[in-house]
Amino acid sequence: MSSSNDPRFQEASALYQNGQLTAAQEICEAILGENADHPEAVHLLGVIHHQRGDQPRAAALLERAVALALEDLAYRYNLAVVLQKIGRLEEAETCYRRVVAHDPANLSTWVNLGNLLCDTGQFGEACDCHRNALRLQPDGSKNHLLLARSLRLMGEIESSLSHLGIAVTLAPDDHQVHSALLFTSQYEPGIQLAELDRRHRDWAALLAPKTRSAQTRTVSNKPPFRVGFLSPDLGIHPVGIFLAPLLERLRDQPEIETICFNDREIPDEFTLRNRAAANDWAEIAGLSDDELFELLDGSSLDVLVELTGHTDQNRLPVVARRPAPVQMSWAGYVGTTGLDSIDYLITDAFHSPDGSDQHYSETLLRFPHDYIPWEPPLYAPEPGPLPLIANGFPTFGCLNNPAKLTTPTLRVWATLLRALPDARLILKYLGMDDRAVKERVLGLFAVFGVAPDRIEMLGQTQHRDHLSVFQRIDVALDPTPYSGGLSTCESVWMGVPVVTCPGDTFASRHSLSHLNNAGLPDTVVDSPEAYVKKAIELVSDADALADRRSSMRSTVAASPLCDLDRFAADFIAAIRVVNMGIGVRS
Repeated sequence: MSSSNDPRFQEASALYQNGQLTAAQEICEAILGENADHPEAVHLLGVIHHQRGDQPRAAALLERAVALALEDLAYRYNLAVVLQKIGRLEEAETCYRRVVAHDPANLSTWVNLGNLLCDTGQFGEACDCHRNALRLQPDGSKNHLLLARSLRLMGEIESSLSHLGIAVTLAPDDHQVHSALLFTSQYEPGIQLAELDRRHRDWAALLAPKTRSAQTRTVSNKPPFRVGFLSPDLGIHPVGIFLAPLLERLRDQPEIETICFNDREIPDEFTLRNRAAANDWAEIAGLSDDELFELLDGSSLDVLVELTGHTDQNRLPVVARRPAPVQMSWAGYVGTTGLDSIDYLITDAFHSPDGSDQHYSETLLRFPHDYIPWEPPLYAPEPGPLPLIANGFPTFGCLNNPAKLTTPTLRVWATLLRALPDARLILKYLGMDDRAVKERVLGLFAVFGVAPDRIEMLGQTQHRDHLSVFQRIDVALDPTPYSGGLSTCESVWMGVPVVTCPGDTFASRHSLSHLNNAGLPDTVVDSPEAYVKKAIELVSDADALADRRSSMRSTVAASPLCDLDRFAADFIAAIRVVNMGIGVRS
């Protein structure tokens, strides 16, 4: 008898469809007790374990199901979903490709394969997948959203924004689409702070009628203050990296009790470090917005610090309902969220100078030094000798993501390279070695008069190897309008000065702040012409540049940028102030 006609399996399938997972699981296990090679029962049991959150067990069962029924595309698709979820990405990619090769009209497979390729830096093929999804479902706002993400990551900012504009039109109530548009706007060449403010406030006005606020609670004025940190990025991510040393310094402070709300499914070394440092920890991945709101509202928070802003997986609609009496935004975004329900934005005088307050919906909480703490990695290699001396020609570099390589940025860099015909440029980041990214970047350089063989483009590596690339670079070039953050900190630690030209937006002023707080303000300029002049000046005196390289690490180490204790003290002082009710909106 064909197992597909097995009445017991049909009963299990019906129970599963009705949400009765335990009963369906018991029948599948009974079937397999008699026939271990029953493919449908193996497959359904794998799907059940997937739904219960036991992904390793689900993967093992689904692999078995595929082996028993090699031609069943549904089995292979479901296996790919689980493999993708647990990080076995190459195997998941192989499964997805097998499915679409035999079923090119399978919309969900194109979507998932596109997401996987995007996450692994294969941006050009990711765009192809999402365009295939759009051909199958032209009015799907999510298809426009996902294509826009891939386009942004490969540096096609205007095309990304156009698809996000379509997505907003198709799904005006989808806050994630709006957030993606706002985040991508930060990369838009020529964007001004006032325009970013308008776009964020317009989004907040659309959200406001749909928001139900929590009952107002009294702001505490008596420690210990319970401070929650909400983020999907509490791992190897700038947010998780910046947060860990702060949590470690707050852990034994009598005035503050910390709790992290972790929206990240797969832990890594920084997730574990942050968890060990926090006083309390809650796993929230998979919770609905309503469930998360109830959890936050019931957590007796004095302050909620949201660390995502309008980046991926944000929970701003939950924060808009005010689950905590005082709410802040910090570290994960680049400026205003637009929400009146977020009382404060943690910033500094370099990111948000006097006179910029009107362009933020939050009250600006300017820290006396940098708005983030930075802890240099212990495994960072030594800067090494100046490459210019050994090579006889200057090497510039940028280790920022391809999304930041806007046309105006490449045009200025090309002007520099034309002025120094022997100079070379190294670009490195996830996806920088993708064919579509290389074609875009090298093609534009060719238009601007720079031969492609002068540009070296490198992809992702382990972090220590990533840092070692600075040993090949004489001077780092900062992009515009979204400047380097963590990459600038790493560059100066490796003895490589960073030339930057800030604008008026928060995102354009990261390097301005980090360089000033590192005691290295002399490579900050105010025009493209001054940018090129400064870069040429730096490489024109090899002895002076070599001296700078050898002394820079000690300068940075002694600076406020790396003073973790000072930042923790500033943070505690800020929490003390806001819990006295100063400036808190009613």
